[in-house]
Amino acid sequence: MFFKKLKSVLAITSGLMILAWSPEVLSKELNIIATNFPQYDFVKNIIKDKGNVTMLLKIGAEAHSYEPTPKDLIAIENSDLFVFNGGENDEWIENFLKDNLDKLNTFAFTKEVDLRDEEEIEGMQPEAEEKEHEHEDGEEHEFDEHVWTSPKNDVVILNKLCQTIVKLDPENKEFYEKNAAEYISRFNGLDKKYSEIISGSKNKTLIFGDRFPLLYFVKDYGLNYYAAFKGCSNETEVSASTIKFLIDKAEQLKSPVIFKIELSSDNIASTIAESVGAKVMTFNTGHNITVEKFKANRTMADLFNDNLPALKAALN
Repeated sequence: MFFKKLKSVLAITSGLMILAWSPEVLSKELNIIATNFPQYDFVKNIIKDKGNVTMLLKIGAEAHSYEPTPKDLIAIENSDLFVFNGGENDEWIENFLKDNLDKLNTFAFTKEVDLRDEEEIEGMQPEAEEKEHEHEDGEEHEFDEHVWTSPKNDVVILNKLCQTIVKLDPENKEFYEKNAAEYISRFNGLDKKYSEIISGSKNKTLIFGDRFPLLYFVKDYGLNYYAAFKGCSNETEVSASTIKFLIDKAEQLKSPVIFKIELSSDNIASTIAESVGAKVMTFNTGHNITVEKFKANRTMADLFNDNLPALKAALN
């Protein structure tokens, strides 16, 4: 139903653009639209004050609930660059680009790094309904879209995003490359710090009483994990068997920390933690950011740096 509505919206955007666009009001600065916080943050840290970047997702909102408005679509069509993630949560973009790809400059995070298949491991709450793309005789693998959760991927993405921006505004090439290099150095630093903590740890397993969008992170750093839900799960209710499984694993591993992710309820994590005498801690995945942190100009690198004490507590 949503895609039918979207098709109708797309049919009228061209007409609306005639009213919205005028050569006299066009800015000479780059105008970039980003879907979510990771995309916004990376662009902002490259262009600084040399352009405008707008995030479509509302600050503090749940990333998986976003649906574009006609105003959003017009903004995208009027932009110099549209930066998005790609994947299951961005299916609406595939429909939009079918009619607009030749008119837009785009950059998708998931097109820039090697992808991993989404996992449903032992103990995870199964999805209540089969996805439409699955066949009766077997399940097609979907890739995990949370590529930005690994600092190693972030270095690659930032490099390629900078190259894309430079092509649009070559006059400011040195400015963009300097900013990108400075921000990349922060993720290289995080990579080193994560590696040091993990290499010297006694435990190599994380337990999440929540969704788990950190597949790229754990695979890149040699960690194991158990979680209540997959990264993009629509489930919010957890079964008694899933809770019991996670409690048993936490007891077996003597886990001192049970994780939840940002902007999420701690109900499941608290239930597990109370049963095994552990504490609940938040692991920032960067899906979005609170209003308070956004106003304080906190970056993705800042959020990932905040994970270091929690990770150290969980693994030692």
